[in-house]
Amino acid sequence: MKRYLALAVFILSSMIYGVTAEEITKPETDLPKIVLIGDSIRLSYTASVVKELEGRAVVFSPKPNGQDSRNVLKNLDAWAIKQQPAIVHFNCGIHDTKKFKSTGKFQVSPEEYETNLRKIVEQIRDKTDAVVIFATSTPIIDDRAAKVRAERDYELLNASIEQYNAIAKKVMTDLKVPINDLNATLNAPKAPETTETLIVADGVHLTSAGQIMLGQKVAHTIENHLKTRSK
Repeated sequence: MKRYLALAVFILSSMIYGVTAEEITKPETDLPKIVLIGDSIRLSYTASVVKELEGRAVVFSPKPNGQDSRNVLKNLDAWAIKQQPAIVHFNCGIHDTKKFKSTGKFQVSPEEYETNLRKIVEQIRDKTDAVVIFATSTPIIDDRAAKVRAERDYELLNASIEQYNAIAKKVMTDLKVPINDLNATLNAPKAPETTETLIVADGVHLTSAGQIMLGQKVAHTIENHLKTRSK
């Protein structure tokens, strides 16, 4: 009963991003450790990943929002390398694509984004034995995002997400990093629910159904790589 109560508390707390998986998942030496890194999208699906992998892996999901690739690279030692995990599943991209209205420039340029991604993968591989998995950035619904951010100094555009995902896919293909295409998961044709219903009114974040869908996809991807790793 206590185990289920703790999980329920975590799921509720994760909705406001106040609790991390590491705080309720007790380390067990016989279970592989998984690190999840990413922005608020990652924070929102962490509870689902923990539930799906219960008894099969220990999930470490850093409390801070990963934000852009520059910030992930800056915090990589604490968030991933220190943990010495079996798998690092990471994403960065939405924050990188913030496009400032006054200059037309991105928060992180396409060139720097590519460089940062390469450095992130290289450092994880150099300093751990972890399998690295990259997750693509999820879609933006332009009209919703624009309405909510009308008074802000930047905009978020789905075209920018597509541009940066293309860069990331090229980098990961070059480095032979498996890609978990979460963008395609939300855009899947003939799915029971569409992107329109899986993303909330701000045009970026996920509904509860969207969080569960991506959490299950992330957990399934991780499980497949754990099986491969154990052979």
